[in-house]
Amino acid sequence: MNKDLQNLIALAEIDKEASRLEPQITDIENELNDKMKLQAKTQDELESLQNNAKKAKVDIAANELIIQENSEKIEQIDKKMASVKSEQEIRALDAENGLAKEKIVYANEQIANIERELENFASKEEEIQNRIEALKKEIEESKEDVQKKTAKVKAELKKVFDNKEKIVKKIDNKVLIFYEKIRKWAKDTSIVVVKKQACSGCYIRINDMVYSEILKSDDIITCPHCGRILYIAQ
Repeated sequence: MNKDLQNLIALAEIDKEASRLEPQITDIENELNDKMKLQAKTQDELESLQNNAKKAKVDIAANELIIQENSEKIEQIDKKMASVKSEQEIRALDAENGLAKEKIVYANEQIANIERELENFASKEEEIQNRIEALKKEIEESKEDVQKKTAKVKAELKKVFDNKEKIVKKIDNKVLIFYEKIRKWAKDTSIVVVKKQACSGCYIRINDMVYSEILKSDDIITCPHCGRILYIAQ
């Protein structure tokens, strides 16, 4: 077998190992990233709740103002009643008085409803705060775990790349460039074994002439159908 081909086969195995290891780092980091995204989402949930609580307090203040204004109006009506003589004026003041009282009753009901909402907000806020604290703790623990796991994978990758560097030095530059061109599209199936006279990359049968060349030639032969580099296992 061609020496460059032997080295290319070894190189392809090293590239496969790198392809297996590299995504592991992303997967490990994604676990932490997911927790951090959840923390940010939970923080947004808390801020939204707090904003609603602020708005509720503003609504309470607005209803308290309505109560104050209408209480003052009732006092004024009571004072007017003492000096009113005609029945028509009395009826008008009674109607005005009744409307003011209705507004006070409604405002008090609104305040009671809002205060119940605020109690729910307080309960929810405590629950969300607890979730955030738990997530913070998980994230801190995950950071340490991620550092350990990624350090281990990176150490394995370093060994792989060190081995790759040694192999690359043994391969003719033109052959290496040719391999890298195929690898751009074929990825980890750039170099494949011939099985039952078929390319194990595209699974199409190779004609007798090409098959004979692979058996006898010392050159690097590619699949006539897909372009992958072919070899026969020995």
